[in-house]
Amino acid sequence: MDNIIKFLSDVFGSSNILTEKEILEYYAYDAQPIKGEIPLAVVFPQNADQIREYLIYASKHKIPTYVRGGGTSLSGGAIPLIENAVVISMYRMNRIIDVVPQDLQARVEAGIAIDELNINLNKFDLIFPIDPGSSAAATIGGAIAGNAGGIKAVKYGCMRDGWVLSLEVVLPRGSIIETGTRTFKAAAGYNLTGLFIGSEGTLGVITKATLKLVAKPKRAVVIRAYFSHEREAAEFVVKLLKTGLDPTAIEFLDRDTLEAVKRYSGLEYKGNAMLLIELTGNVKEDIEKRLDMILDMLRNEGAIDITWSKTEEEYQKIWMARKAAAPSLSNIKPKYLVLDPTVPISKLPELVDICKRVAAKYDLIIATFGHAGDGNLHPNILYDPLNKDEFEKVLKAAKEISIETIKLGGTVSGEHGIGLEKVDVFKVEAGKEKLDLMWEMKKLFDPNGILNPGKLFPREYWEDFWRV
Repeated sequence: MDNIIKFLSDVFGSSNILTEKEILEYYAYDAQPIKGEIPLAVVFPQNADQIREYLIYASKHKIPTYVRGGGTSLSGGAIPLIENAVVISMYRMNRIIDVVPQDLQARVEAGIAIDELNINLNKFDLIFPIDPGSSAAATIGGAIAGNAGGIKAVKYGCMRDGWVLSLEVVLPRGSIIETGTRTFKAAAGYNLTGLFIGSEGTLGVITKATLKLVAKPKRAVVIRAYFSHEREAAEFVVKLLKTGLDPTAIEFLDRDTLEAVKRYSGLEYKGNAMLLIELTGNVKEDIEKRLDMILDMLRNEGAIDITWSKTEEEYQKIWMARKAAAPSLSNIKPKYLVLDPTVPISKLPELVDICKRVAAKYDLIIATFGHAGDGNLHPNILYDPLNKDEFEKVLKAAKEISIETIKLGGTVSGEHGIGLEKVDVFKVEAGKEKLDLMWEMKKLFDPNGILNPGKLFPREYWEDFWRV
């Protein structure tokens, strides 16, 4: 092990390596309550050439390697599972290399946080619109590796939906490749950029990205509407999406979530479900016209209380309930397991019903909120970690919700990724032929299996390389 540490110090510099156990323990976790192995070391590269030199060495000596961005993964995506692993933290490769406003593009290093990028884009009246809830810390590279989405995904989609034009990636074989072009359209060759988006750190180390930007909307309004029944709110979402009124966000909060927010912030809610609907644009008359049409729909479809923002202060206050959703859950139970099921839009009411039915079956609280506008909900299964029997029920409930999601034609992950937590249910969703094909691609890029071992693929696939 001393030889490895010396090599790391030689390549990255002694000031860019962590070896103290007390600090390393932090890197055994991400944003989920799953603990991995404490790594041998954490390194902070300054450029792609350093990563290239390390990966050649790691492939030769079979060193398990995990790439980490902001550590905001909700699926165990970046935590080490193998002893004596090395973590590559991209957090110091955080430069904006270039912004080309006339081409609506930015070239950035993988370690820059999404919010930091958007702060710097303000002077150009541009934004990068993918906004996961952890955007203050989530890095561009991590968001790409996990195909992140967020609140505005109903309008802008996820990372994979055209926002990443090209990537610089370091491969374990020692090559540094550029995957795409600087054009919005490209029909030449395989879509290598798309292959790395959502690859969860299993194929290569993303070091730079060329991103597509959009003009920053000059106006925004958010509507808050309560409904008597949770399914009724979900059914309204389906109807709204068919109107072509182009909402930027449609967020759903169920009664359990609203109760948690009430205990957290004093929110006085009505009914059993809340929808938040945002509209953005540049023309006041256009927004007002769409606003009036949605308000009429809400009144006709049973909303029991409706308000909307007239000022920036009111806008922020209305959005507060959604932003407080996750932090508020600890007012009910100490811990929660967050799921990421996503279904075709028409199946959204059924997914809401499934979450309530499973909660009743296992006598659990499942606070469900999320991005209803693209069929992506986050059932949060609350539990006490000291109650082993309750935690066993949590795991059974999580699996049942995931399996029922697959039956609806959905996916077990719309934006959080498979990581460690969803490996078993992803095996059901993908099937053997798809997994076998993915594994062949994995071996082509990473023949010694050093990148993110234990993740994405079921245990049996990793047995040729590691015992996980």
